Amino acid sequence: METNNDNQQPQSNLSSPQSQPSLNTISNQKGNFLIPIGLVFLILVIGVGAYYLGTQKNKPPNSQQSTNTPTSTQVTPTNYPSQSPYTNALGLTTWSLANAGNEIYLKQTINITNDKVDYPNSKARTISNIYSQDDKSYEPQEVTGADASKYTWTDILTEPIKDSVGSVSILVSDRLFSFKKVPNTNNFLFVVELSRSASVSTNVPWSPYQNTRDLYLYDRSLSKGELKKITSFANSTTKYTYPKINSFSQDGGYVFIQLFGCWNCGGHVPETFLVDLQAFKTTNIGKTSYFSWKQDGNYEYKDYVVIECKEPQPGECSQDPSTLPLKTGKI
Repeated sequence: METNNDNQQPQSNLSSPQSQPSLNTISNQKGNFLIPIGLVFLILVIGVGAYYLGTQKNKPPNSQQSTNTPTSTQVTPTNYPSQSPYTNALGLTTWSLANAGNEIYLKQTINITNDKVDYPNSKARTISNIYSQDDKSYEPQEVTGADASKYTWTDILTEPIKDSVGSVSILVSDRLFSFKKVPNTNNFLFVVELSRSASVSTNVPWSPYQNTRDLYLYDRSLSKGELKKITSFANSTTKYTYPKINSFSQDGGYVFIQLFGCWNCGGHVPETFLVDLQAFKTTNIGKTSYFSWKQDGNYEYKDYVVIECKEPQPGECSQDPSTLPLKTGKI
C-alpha cells in the first residue's frame, strides 16, 4: 500500500525564473567581447604574414650567409739558425740573401749529395736560381742571366734533404713559393716549399713524404739580420695550405696573406690569413670578397657569400659584393 506524505515538498528541474535574465545578460556580454578580440587576432596574423613575405621577397634567392668565425693564434717564432748538424742528409737546400741596389735578391741552391736523389727533369747535382719579389701573379720573379758572382750572398736558411724509410729513389722539388719586402723597411717575408717524394721500387711512382710551406720573416732592423719562422702549413692539417703574400698595412706592421687550397689549379676562393708582424699573432677570417687594411691593425672586409647559380656553370656562384654590408675587425 502506498502512503502519501503531505509534508514532502515537490522537486523541480527548472531553474528559478528570477535567475534567467541575469545569466542571459552575462552570456551576451561574453559573446560581444570575443568578437573584437577575434578581429584583432586576425589582423595580427595577416600583418605578420605580410611582413614575412616581404622580407623573403627582398632576400637574395637561395643565399647562404657566410658564417666566418675568425680563428686567432698566438705564435712563438723560431729564431734561425737553430738547426743541428746535417747528419745523414742526402743533400741540402739553401736560401741566400743579396742586396741589389734598392732590390733584394734571394738565391735558392739545391745541392744533392746522394745518387738516389734527383731534381725534376734534371740529373744535375747542384741547381741554383735567383729570384726577386713576387710579380702580379704572386710568383717570385726569376732573375735570368744574372751573374751570381757579382753579388755578396749571405746564407739565411738551410733545410736538409732527409731520407724516407725503404726508398730507392727520391725526387726533390723545393722552391721559393712567395717573397715580398715589407714597405718602408729592409725586412722581408718569404715562403719556402719543401716538396720531397719517395719511391720504394723502380716500378712504383713517387709518393710525397714531406710537403710543407713555411712562412719566414727576415728582420734586418738590427746590425745583424735575424730570421724568424712564423708558422708552417702542411697538407695534413687543413685544406687551405698554400700561402701567397698579398699586401701589407701602410705602417708595415701587418700582412694579408691569401691561403689557397692548391696552386695553379683554379676554381676556388682563398681564405684570408692575417699576421701581426710585431706580436706574431695570426688570424684567419675565412673567405672574403673584399679586404683592406686601415690603421693600427684595423681592417675592413666583406664576406664571400655563395648563392645558387642561375645557369649551370663550372665552380660556384657568389653574391655581388656591392650588395653586402661592410664589416670591420682588428687583429
